[in-house]
Amino acid sequence: MLHALAALVFLGLSAASPASAEEQAMARPDGAGFALTYDVYTGGLRAIRFDFELGLDDPGYETRIRLETSGIVGALFSWSLEAFSVGDWRDGEIAPRQYRTDNQWRSRERSVAIEYRDDGTRSVNAEPPYGEDDIKLVDPALIPGSVDPTTAVTALVLTSALKGECRDSSAVYDGRRRYDANMTVLPTRDLKASSAAPFEGRAEGCHLIFERIAGFKSDRERLQDLEVAIWLADVGVEPGRVPVRLELITPWGDGFAHLVRARARDGALVFGEADE
Repeated sequence: MLHALAALVFLGLSAASPASAEEQAMARPDGAGFALTYDVYTGGLRAIRFDFELGLDDPGYETRIRLETSGIVGALFSWSLEAFSVGDWRDGEIAPRQYRTDNQWRSRERSVAIEYRDDGTRSVNAEPPYGEDDIKLVDPALIPGSVDPTTAVTALVLTSALKGECRDSSAVYDGRRRYDANMTVLPTRDLKASSAAPFEGRAEGCHLIFERIAGFKSDRERLQDLEVAIWLADVGVEPGRVPVRLELITPWGDGFAHLVRARARDGALVFGEADE
């Protein structure tokens, strides 16, 4: 259940395209950026903390993501994931150069690094190494045009801020699996605040589902049974609106991710309360 929630929070921000070059020049000031913190709940318990940091410096971006178990759940189960992506804007599209993720579940660790080359190819290095059978499951012809999950998250956040759109489909390749993230627009909704969810106000929504393409075990349909409703609003960060709530549907139960804190790139608190 924890892994499913973590995957949904991570991938729930991964399915939109970057803005056009003209819109970026108009709406993305050099040196902009922000840091967002979410609390993820399941069964009424706070289970995961999710931190997302984005820096923008013409012509590039740098994104850092961290998820870790928290609260009572964190005391019982130790899990964390850190991810990093850096790249440029090219011809109005996001172009990653490097991606790395480190995943730790109790005493087990896995790291994956992807290096993007100028000719459009990429190298994947995993530790422990992936088996040859895993890698061969993805036809190389399916990989071009796809991006890693952290780059996809960056594209969604920037697109939501600059264009206010949900992308119909995004191709994602994490070094072992290829899948599409498909989105449709949800009707605008008024969100109410609570002790767990500080945001209150009008929010626009995107509904996200996943389509397995390659690299998955045939007896596991879990990815296609996951859904996310992403609610976005302006909370005062530059350049614009960001996800304020995620509603997660899984075969093991539902979960919620609430934006609890937002800071400008200089560290100034613009939403929520200071970290404890």
